Amino acid sequence: MYGRAVATPAGHRKARPGPGPGPSPLAVAASGLRGHSTPVQLRRLLIALLGATLLLWVAATVLQRGMLSTSQAVGGTSAAYLDELQARAALSDADRAAWQSFRSGEAEFTGPGQQYQNDITTAGQALERLAALDAGNSSETSQLQTISGQLVNYEGEVEQADAEYRRDIALGGNSKDQLGFAYLSYASSSLRAQGGLLASITQLANNDQQTLEGQITSPWANPALLLIFAVAALALLGAIAAAQTFMQHRFKRLLSAPLMLAGVLALSLSAWVIVATLHADSAFGAARTSALPAVTNLWEAQTTAVSTEAAVLQAETSGTIPDRASGGLNAAATVRVTGVLDADLSSASDAEGLTVGIPILALLIGSLVYLSLRPRLSEYRWTNDG
Repeated sequence: MYGRAVATPAGHRKARPGPGPGPSPLAVAASGLRGHSTPVQLRRLLIALLGATLLLWVAATVLQRGMLSTSQAVGGTSAAYLDELQARAALSDADRAAWQSFRSGEAEFTGPGQQYQNDITTAGQALERLAALDAGNSSETSQLQTISGQLVNYEGEVEQADAEYRRDIALGGNSKDQLGFAYLSYASSSLRAQGGLLASITQLANNDQQTLEGQITSPWANPALLLIFAVAALALLGAIAAAQTFMQHRFKRLLSAPLMLAGVLALSLSAWVIVATLHADSAFGAARTSALPAVTNLWEAQTTAVSTEAAVLQAETSGTIPDRASGGLNAAATVRVTGVLDADLSSASDAEGLTVGIPILALLIGSLVYLSLRPRLSEYRWTNDG
């Protein structure tokens, strides 16, 4: 019942305790669990997984928003640039059509002619669209106001030339339509002279061409940005793999279904973003190296052709070319090459689905990793509470 006395180094006797009841098995188990600090490791894994998921979400969103913003900017500048090319070509052809009508004598009955009217309408519509696109740019708005005034002045001079031409025809005699041709020459000069209407539009077109080329080569369209996104994707996949390994070693579970599904979703989101980025870069590359030069070269060639013909007609004499006719601008060809450029730029913005897909997949991944570890944490809380 009592422990026996034993000798101590000081010569005193001390009672040595005998066998007693000892700690309970539950206390020993709890002490052992606390010693392994498994709950701490689970919490750290959960924080790492959720942090990596958030990092992937942010990286994918920034990359996708950058691509989409670039696509929208390129689309707006491209539309403005094409309108400028069309307006310049149409006005050049209007001058050619007016001279052709006057030289052939058709102006006596039709004035500058229907082709002239069509070209002026086309140019006016292009400038109206351009004004709507550049509504927020004060410097270009001022330039467009100047262009609008120059266009009104050109039309007025052509109308004056038509009126004088008809008056000369009515008077007959020695007038020989000279005053009408003189006014038409003034109109051509206001159109083509340095600082004239065509020069003003060309300045706008050159500015937008430089802007467009810079936007197409934007860093947001560079696949190198995928390296940054790849870091975030690998961080999440690595955290998922570490969590799976920990669960297997600690809890003898071969696979965690929520973790496996989270990994599949992370891989799917990563592949989606990578494919969309590479696709956008390919589309921008095609627009930069092929479609945009094709559009520019075709408009330039057609503008040069009708301008050359207008100069020839202006140098001719009245009545010497009654059978001269020109098809003017090749609308079908310009529509075709413009469609190719529009298709490339539209293809570059196909990643809009990621705007919704990224947050949905990221939230699903976060929910799955939480569901995979939360039950284990709950088990330890229940054990400790017990």
